[in-house]
Amino acid sequence: MTATPTAEVTDEEGRPYANGFRPAVFEWDGWTCADCTVCGAGATCADCKDCTAFAAPYPPHWARDWQEGEPERGVEAFGGPGGMSAGRGLVDDGGDWALIENNRDAAATARAAGHWVVEADIRTLDPRHPALRCTRRFHGSPPCQTLSDAGKRSAWNSDEISELQSIMWQASEAFGFLEVDDLCSLYGGPHGYFGDVLDGMEDHPDADGWGEQCGGGLLPPCMTPAQFREWAASVVSDERTALMAEMLIWPMCLVQIGAPLVSITMEQSANLLRQTPALAEAIQSEITSVEGFGWAWCSWQIMDAAEYGAATHRERAWMVATRYGQPRYAEHVDGEAAAREMWAHILKRTGELPDWAPELDRRIEPYQGRPALPVVTVATALNLPEDWWADTRGKRKLNPKTGKPLGGGSFPLNDVGQCVTAPWYGIRFRPADVPQGEGTTKITLSDLGVLVGFPRDYPWTYIPTRAGAKGIRNIAQMIADSVSKFVGAAVSAAVQGEDWYEPAADYQATLYQLHVPPQERTALRATLPSEARAVQGAVSGPWHPLAVTPRELITWH
Repeated sequence: MTATPTAEVTDEEGRPYANGFRPAVFEWDGWTCADCTVCGAGATCADCKDCTAFAAPYPPHWARDWQEGEPERGVEAFGGPGGMSAGRGLVDDGGDWALIENNRDAAATARAAGHWVVEADIRTLDPRHPALRCTRRFHGSPPCQTLSDAGKRSAWNSDEISELQSIMWQASEAFGFLEVDDLCSLYGGPHGYFGDVLDGMEDHPDADGWGEQCGGGLLPPCMTPAQFREWAASVVSDERTALMAEMLIWPMCLVQIGAPLVSITMEQSANLLRQTPALAEAIQSEITSVEGFGWAWCSWQIMDAAEYGAATHRERAWMVATRYGQPRYAEHVDGEAAAREMWAHILKRTGELPDWAPELDRRIEPYQGRPALPVVTVATALNLPEDWWADTRGKRKLNPKTGKPLGGGSFPLNDVGQCVTAPWYGIRFRPADVPQGEGTTKITLSDLGVLVGFPRDYPWTYIPTRAGAKGIRNIAQMIADSVSKFVGAAVSAAVQGEDWYEPAADYQATLYQLHVPPQERTALRATLPSEARAVQGAVSGPWHPLAVTPRELITWH
């Protein structure tokens, strides 16, 4: 599956391109499972080596065409440990998705949770793979390290972002979606993109008319995904920032090969909107403009997981795009007011809104006037007394003026928690009358997962890199980076599946035992074996030893 090697390249009508132009096309002879004699005899694609090889690394049954009534096929880029997939499962458990994830622990976790995972660097994959020709949904959660407050913020560099934005604006031309009035220059004719006569072609017989090789339409794709990726990476100091381009590369290439793509969703650091809105603008403009996809809807907003049922805050930028009509929960708002609120910090500093930013006049509102899900405190989520505290750091010196510990890092449990970060694996809980840093009740990895919305038995998995390694921080980092299951359900429901409200309410009540009186929940935790409460990674429930698979995977159940 490489670029067409023939000396003369022609379009669909057989017209030869001029001046060495060669469209970036995929060579595929059209073979599918429909031509497979093994499957024709009654075997399934998973039992057929030809179908398995053809579809790899995607599910073998993707070798055959999608049939009406079958689960919709979707591709999830940067799938992580499966947070978005878990949320999607609340509203559409019949989906047929392939997750792409490069981190081996996250990939192993998602696989253990039952998802089909392509463990690979996404830049090594070509979205024009013929097995993807029936994809209807696409989601992506690109890495946020270069945007995050906790990182080096290289993606905040205005010069880099301007360069990357300019490149992303050209995705529609690169992948064959730029509509022009006249294509004849590609065939040696006298006219340029918009019908103007090219220099030196004034004497051409068709210069003042319309010849048989003149005509409007879409420019053929002129770049491969690999070439576009290389171009995007060349203008940024950290290649992870350039991964934002995958949110255009994949959808455009999928549609290019005929996939009936109808929705695109995306999750990213809230700083994408707050600090680098030009990248969000580039994606929105390519999706909705007539020079790009020309889709019906593309909205951007910041959503906090705590507002949708989680016990901890997790603000993320979310994009929802639909090809036809509006998504479920669509809502139109005052875009000017939304912009002034979003970029108040820029307005205060410069007196002006950002030069380039996405339109904020539309969003999804999953509640639709219904009562908000109950607010869940950390104490409620973990079955701990409401008057207890959590210390994220060890014992600290006191401020002589205030008598309070220096450096922060402590918070009460009677409120929604802050955003979970990897260092939280070292938290210790204590009653209010116990001095800071002297708590003895340790948080567990299952506790961390519960705080962001995962069930206690979620199979967090670590592949040891050395003897005796438990991967506690690695798993804590996975939990901190994962998509909120609650918001994932709401956003997924906007484009597919059933309404999110009742499934999310039922899940929240079960996860946080909201139907159990507080005193009973606190008493229940107190009866657990000391190992379950003190050992890192153990479940806050009946204690189990570490489960080690033949592959030496450590799975925390």
